Amino acid sequence: MKSLKTYNLDQDVIEILRPVQNKSRFVCAAVRRMKNGEDAFDLSDVSSRQLLAVISYRKDVPEGLKAQIIQILTSIGS
Repeated sequence: MKSLKTYNLDQDVIEILRPVQNKSRFVCAAVRRMKNGEDAFDLSDVSSRQLLAVISYRKDVPEGLKAQIIQILTSIGS
């Protein structure tokens, strides 16, 4: 059973969630992992699209690379 709830999120969390297709499933899985004490981060759980999206927002990434990443993300869709 699902319920609709509204929560305030930090801007960086919103940016993390932006490329995620099923945000509800992603958040549910993260909360369950935290509750079960599974706080270890496994980079292999993150999709390539999510990684590219996060990299494109970093300030230490050259603008040319950001443009290429955005072009790739646009071409593969959501």
